[in-house]
Amino acid sequence: MVPSFEGYIQKRPGKNARKGEQYIPNSEYGDFWNEFYDKLHEHTLFDKPLPHLEDKIDPYFGYFGFRFHPNTHELKHFHTGISITEKPKRPIVPVCDGLLEYSGFDMVNGFYVFLSHPHIQTEDGYIMHSLYMHLKKPSVKFSSYQKMLREISFNNYPKVVIERGTKIGEVGSSGIPDGKHHHLYLQIEFRHPEKKESIIIDPLRLFGLQNHKNRSADFTSVDDFYDLPKFRRNELRKLHIEDYFKE
Repeated sequence: MVPSFEGYIQKRPGKNARKGEQYIPNSEYGDFWNEFYDKLHEHTLFDKPLPHLEDKIDPYFGYFGFRFHPNTHELKHFHTGISITEKPKRPIVPVCDGLLEYSGFDMVNGFYVFLSHPHIQTEDGYIMHSLYMHLKKPSVKFSSYQKMLREISFNNYPKVVIERGTKIGEVGSSGIPDGKHHHLYLQIEFRHPEKKESIIIDPLRLFGLQNHKNRSADFTSVDDFYDLPKFRRNELRKLHIEDYFKE
């Protein structure tokens, strides 16, 4: 068990188009969150879905926290995961053992895989889940028969185990990136089996790494975004995000 979230979270800032409520860590309680991540590390050893991911996060838009959204052009958008830049078709593995909850396609997420990790729970019953988005295509899925059983059992049966090290997909650019940026979007959240809410945490800290502020967090207009290529073209090319600026 890891500590309860109660009293240490806040509602996700900004727009929230998803069903249910989304919450994030309240930064005013840094000591609690340091202890929370320490407890997670004591509980489970986590695998990076891609090697050396800490060196592949886009510093302008890729960290957990406020940013300028490079696709929708929303100011002060709260990014609820990390964007790991990588070459197309690179294999992706789960952060730890889990159960397959869903794999398929969404207009925003693109091809994605959603796993639950029932062995990692909070004291108040929230279960850890991991979400892998913008894939070329999922490598794990339910058969047609399994989908039928899942539907009539309210997604309780069958349980499809995904072991650590299993290839669950490949790096792509499906969904909202629409070919502009090849990367893996990783989101880590805790969901309660009865409540329609999720508590989303910083994936980097799952691996004992520190977060950084997105360089676009202080943009005040879309002009700040389009000014970047004028001064940072070579850097944007090296980061493989130059296509974000194409009309």
